[in-house]
Amino acid sequence: MKKVIAVTLLTLFAICCEAGLFKNSVDLADLAEVPADALVEIQETEFGVFLAQVGLNSAKAAERRAVGAGRAADRLLDTEDLDLKAAKAEVKAAKANQDAERLAAAEAVLRSAERDKRTAKQFLEWKEYERETRQAEEKMAATALDLSEARRDLARAELLVRSQVPAAGKYDVADLAKTVRKRQTEYDSASRKAGSKALELAKLERQWLRLATP
Repeated sequence: MKKVIAVTLLTLFAICCEAGLFKNSVDLADLAEVPADALVEIQETEFGVFLAQVGLNSAKAAERRAVGAGRAADRLLDTEDLDLKAAKAEVKAAKANQDAERLAAAEAVLRSAERDKRTAKQFLEWKEYERETRQAEEKMAATALDLSEARRDLARAELLVRSQVPAAGKYDVADLAKTVRKRQTEYDSASRKAGSKALELAKLERQWLRLATP
C-alpha cells in the first residue's frame, strides 16, 4: 500500500510541476532516486503546498467579490444622493407654495432620505474597507503558499540526504532552512496585518448595522 501511495505522490508532483502550479527548487528527477516507501515521508509537506494553492485561489476570488460589492455600494450611494436632492427640492417647493400639509409630508420624506444616505455612506465605507481587507488576506495567502513551498523544498532535500542519494550534495539544506525562516517571518507579518484589518472591518459592519436597523 505504501508503495502505491508513494508512486501516486510522485506522479502528482510531476503533474503539478508540468502544470506550472508550483515552483520547484528540488529536481523531481533526484527524488525519483529515492525508494518509493520513503517518499511517503514527505506527503504532508507536498499536500500542504496544494492546500496553500487552493487557499490563495479562494482569497483571490474573495477579493474579486469585494471589488464588485464596493462598486454596487457606490452605485447605491449615488441613488440615495439623488433621492435626497429630490426630497430637498420638494421641501423647498412646499415652502414656496406655503402648503403646510405638503411641507409636513416633504419633511418626513427628507428625514428618511437623509437617514438612507447616511446608511448608504456607511455601507460604502464598510465595503471599501472590505476590499482592502480581502487584499491583505490575499497577500497573507500568497505568503502562506511561499512558506509551504519552502517547507516542501526543505523536506525534499532532507529526504535526499536521509536516503543517501548522490544528488543530495546539490542542495544546501541549511540555506533551505534559512529560506523557511524568512518565509515564516513574512507570513507572520502578513497574518498580523490581515488580522488587524479583519477586526476593523467587523467594527465598520457593526456601525452600518446600527444605522440600517430601524
